[in-house]
Formats: sequence, structure tokens, C-alpha cells
Amino acid sequence: MPLYFRNVNRAIILFVLVTFFGHNSTGQKSIEDSTISVVALGAQIGLSYPLGELGLRFGYSGMTGGSLMFKTKSNWIIEPNMAILFGNQVKEDSILDPITTNTNIIIDRTGNPANVVFFERGFITSVRVGKIWSMIGPNPNCGIQTTLGVGYMQHRIRIQDESESIPQLQGNYRKGYDRFTSGLSLMQGVGYQHFSNYRFINYYIGLEIHEGFTKNRRAINFDTMESDNKLRLDVLVNLTLRWYFPMYKRQPKDFYFY
Repeated sequence: MPLYFRNVNRAIILFVLVTFFGHNSTGQKSIEDSTISVVALGAQIGLSYPLGELGLRFGYSGMTGGSLMFKTKSNWIIEPNMAILFGNQVKEDSILDPITTNTNIIIDRTGNPANVVFFERGFITSVRVGKIWSMIGPNPNCGIQTTLGVGYMQHRIRIQDESESIPQLQGNYRKGYDRFTSGLSLMQGVGYQHFSNYRFINYYIGLEIHEGFTKNRRAINFDTMESDNKLRLDVLVNLTLRWYFPMYKRQPKDFYFY
């Protein structure tokens, strides 16, 4: 694309963002008594519990990630988000049975027992659209928040060979056992959104549910020597705490603007 058109596209995007989320000089409001627009960076942690077919593969897991929130003066929210999933509760632990002895030992290339550990690894991205209902809180920018979103879910079993000495798990061979799975996802959430009158305490805490419509992306599973192309329903329930760092400025007389 020519440089001219790239600059025009950037100018259009900047104009839309400023028009949609910005304040002009006559629209300055105090956060204590009026709804204001907010742009905020979010850092999140959470605890996840799997249901559906995901619950047959993993147990509880941790979650951490970040987001970028845009809140309008009418308390509508749009928020791109990404969260990393990690855990060590792997229920589908028979994937290495073909290379395991009758005494449940995996032998490395030196003829000694090897130590192999399984972990859960994955991530979820989403774009959420929501609404803050000003029922509770110290100002009208706080309240119960409901959200809907669409995104992408990915997860796999991480196989960690502590000694890196098992030939069957070297290089790309390990991918034949890891159940790499991904697909589109939907999400729904409800929680409490808080914006402090003094800018220091800004957070969201709530329950979020993700439904992933996923498939195994490996051509074949080495333990079964079969392909697995069926559509899965992977459900993840998250208890989420998100801490925000608003990027609004403060003028004299406690006025806020962008």
C-alpha cells in the first residue's frame, strides 16, 4: 500500500477514536458526579475452572493477561483482551502410554528412567462489548458490568522431559502427543466495575464464561495413530480480577478531560 494511503488510513482511525472517546473543552466533567469517557490499560489475574470436553483434559488453572478498555460517557465498554492459561492439573495423562513400560516407566536413551511432567498451556483472546449499570459505587462511572464478546481459544498439553533424553519426544515428535487445540470462542461476563474518585483504585471483579468451538490441529495423535477432527466444546469459567490504569488527565478544580 502506498505511503499516502497508509497515512490517510491512520488519520481516519485517529479521528474516529478522538471523536468517539474524546472530550472537548465544553464537555469537561468531574468523575464524582458525571459519567466520563475513559481509556485505561488493564492487568488481570484469575482462577479458571474447565467444563465440557476441556474439563476431561485439565483441572483448575491460573490466568494472567492484559487489556485495553475504552469507556464512553454513556458507560458503554469495548475492551480487547488477552489472557494466558497455565496449570499443572492434566487429566488426559495416558498420551505417552505407547512409550511407557509395563511398570509405568519411560526409558531414556541411556537406559535410565526418565522424568516427564505434564502442564497445561494456552491463551484466550477476546473483544468484549459491555455496559456499566450505575447501581452501586461512589460515582456514576461505577456499577454492575455485563459483557458479551467473541474471540479465540487455544490450549495444549506441555510435555516436559526434564533430561531432554527421550528420543520419542525430541523435536517435532513431541507435537504428536500434545493435543494442540484451537478455535473460535464466545464469552459472557458479569461483575462489578469500580473507578475511584481519586484515580488510585480502579478495578473489575467478576465471573466470565468462555465457550470454545475448537478442534485438534495435529494431523495425527501418535499415541492412538489416528486423526481427531471432531468439533469440541471447551468451556472455561473464570473468576477474574482486573486492575486498571486510566489514562485521563486532571486539570485544576478537579476537572477531567482527554
